[in-house]
Amino acid sequence: MFRSPRLGLAAISALIVTISLLGVAQEPKEITGSWTAELHTAKVFLQVRTTAPNSWNNWNGDWNMGQTFAVEELSGLPANDDRFTASTLKFELHREAGTLAFEGAFRDGRGGGLFSFAPRAEYTGEMKALGYTDDLPLWRRFQLALHDVGPRYIKALASEGYTKLTLDEVQRARTHGVSIEYIREMKALGYRTTTIDGLVRAHDHGVSAEYVKSLKGAGYSNLSLDELVRIHDHGVSIAYIQELERLGFKNLSIEDLVRVHDHGVNATFVQELRGQGISEPTLEGYIRLHDHGIRAPFVTDMKAAGYDKLATEDLVRLHDHGVKPEFIRELKAQGYKNLALEDVVRLRDHGVSTDYIADMKDLGIKDLTLEQLVRLRDHGITPGFVNHVRARGFKDTTADELVRLKNGGLWK
Repeated sequence: MFRSPRLGLAAISALIVTISLLGVAQEPKEITGSWTAELHTAKVFLQVRTTAPNSWNNWNGDWNMGQTFAVEELSGLPANDDRFTASTLKFELHREAGTLAFEGAFRDGRGGGLFSFAPRAEYTGEMKALGYTDDLPLWRRFQLALHDVGPRYIKALASEGYTKLTLDEVQRARTHGVSIEYIREMKALGYRTTTIDGLVRAHDHGVSAEYVKSLKGAGYSNLSLDELVRIHDHGVSIAYIQELERLGFKNLSIEDLVRVHDHGVNATFVQELRGQGISEPTLEGYIRLHDHGIRAPFVTDMKAAGYDKLATEDLVRLHDHGVKPEFIRELKAQGYKNLALEDVVRLRDHGVSTDYIADMKDLGIKDLTLEQLVRLRDHGITPGFVNHVRARGFKDTTADELVRLKNGGLWK
């Protein structure tokens, strides 16, 4: 919704200047500043920039706000001309709190220039008549004008049951997009006693009336706003729910939907595993597979390596222990074929790599059993140690002798 257009026009850039509003005064006597805008499909992406008063929230420097308006809200702009060009132009934004008057230039739908704010004299009295006795200095009225906070919105809120709101609450609801239409739509869906803060939170988190309707259509009725916010925040869309239903997982609780989505289990993941013959009766099973890094290509590669009847537990154990298909293929190349899974895992756990086997073979230590390989590795028998032993005159040493020499301190 918020955009800051790039103009790149020398004529327009000359108009955009830094305006000093305050001097030593605490509150400005007038509000002026600069603006930039972009026209697109009957919308105006407008940004205004000015200097906040010295007393305002300890703010230091320029203050700016960007907002999207329907083009008809800005009198003086063309109704539908994305390539609008004008060397001089004036247009206005009329609000109950006052009028923002703009002047500047446009080229190819992008423009910039200066603005000024003129407060409406009757506004303060109208607000007091509604019970809002807040101090409304010029700067506050300027903000209320930008956000279109005035008697019309306040009365409409009251007609929907939102009375006795503070001005800050009203302004917050307005600036966060809680329109009267949104309130009515949510009421029609059953959210009649919701606080204004609850609606603000729901709207901020993307909970639209359409989203609620689609959930109801999928069988998820009577959800609280907190539940709606939670599932939306966690990316649970109607399309996602429907995907799971097509896979046979229906009537899932909100907690299950959130958990499954958070763990990355989607239709593609499930279908690809099923295509490899890995089918779990529950989503919990797929969560476990996903959490342990089991993906369809891993299953495919393990099958190609000769392990084509692996159960879920086998896949998890192999992956957890770092046994990759490449390791199995390399073991086969070294002559260790048709190994049981237990043996492959044991070799991996004890650090027996195929490079280690090849190095020992190069030193003439061949045809070692799996037990011997593990024992040598566990005792720290490295190619360097073997060379050290041979340099001491021990030429034809067996695996057991190498271990005995190492334990006997020949490494020194």
